[in-house]
Amino acid sequence: MSRLDLGLFIPSTSGSLIIAKGKPPQSVPTWELNKKVAQYADEAGMDFLIAQVKWRGYGGETGHWDSALEAFTLMSGLGAVTKNIKLVASVAVRTLNPAVVAKMAATAHDICGGRFVVNVVAGWNKFEYAQMGLWSDDDYYLNRYEYADEYLTILKRLWTEDHVTFKGEHFEIEDCVSNPKPAKMPEIVCAGQSDAALAFVARQSDYSFIGRLNDTPEQLGETVRKISGMAAEHGREVKSLTLLTVIAAETEEEAMAEKQRYINNRDSVAIEEWQRASGMDRNRADYKELPPEVSTFMSIPHVVGSYQQVAEHLDKLAEQGVSGACLAFPDFAADVPKFCENVMPLMTSR
Repeated sequence: MSRLDLGLFIPSTSGSLIIAKGKPPQSVPTWELNKKVAQYADEAGMDFLIAQVKWRGYGGETGHWDSALEAFTLMSGLGAVTKNIKLVASVAVRTLNPAVVAKMAATAHDICGGRFVVNVVAGWNKFEYAQMGLWSDDDYYLNRYEYADEYLTILKRLWTEDHVTFKGEHFEIEDCVSNPKPAKMPEIVCAGQSDAALAFVARQSDYSFIGRLNDTPEQLGETVRKISGMAAEHGREVKSLTLLTVIAAETEEEAMAEKQRYINNRDSVAIEEWQRASGMDRNRADYKELPPEVSTFMSIPHVVGSYQQVAEHLDKLAEQGVSGACLAFPDFAADVPKFCENVMPLMTSR
């Protein structure tokens, strides 16, 4: 069994990955909360932190994701107050020119001592970008990975070449210069499981985010092997990460009761808006109608059980070749220490 890296999907938005009323799961994204969680994870030996990029939330009574910290700024700050953990900042390619991001990433990479990683988000959420005048037409749903491919090509060239000229379908730069260069090439994370997304990931990324709805470890393993095979055709290795919400307690009964409370208190208005926005993506039509459990947890896979059961589930991911699990919790301040103290020591894959 390979080692399973563990990371946090840090609380940089109002609410985690559970659309329910009450505290938890709702939280206010603050520097102090994220610093506290990041430093604890770093000291506990976790491997990475990921900050998502979010420009508009889903309203409702909870105002789910209506507030969000900017990822590059946040991760640069966390890099200055942590020692070993990798810091993954997300960028939505619709919002920032790749030449701007090349310099931002080089700066953050220096601040973080080489621990900075870029998560390139092709971007499906039309209502986030249209509000800023950054959505031309709905054909972007179909060609977004071609757009992201050009974006990453420019990024990598600016990190390694003195002068870059590029003319593509979506970008054109002339004798572009970006200094200083990062001390080493920043690692790249990308997500997606459509055929176009997998082809893009196989060519360009170091890590691939995988997972749809409540995929089993065996289903994730199939995707891992598919991506590995496609990357090998390019002479590359791409590791796979999965996103997972964790509800862990002393007993399975306690954990299941907590999960049911969230379902019973789901924010139906925010869920309806999230489903409406998700359903606009031609690749996500099935998001318009989801059962309460799936929609409350934003269609993100979740593991609920005793500490031992959660540890066993994570070990199963490692057995299937998944390289890392990015974890979200209802209450990061309380749940991260509880997980590190009670689950991590039980994991064979650690």
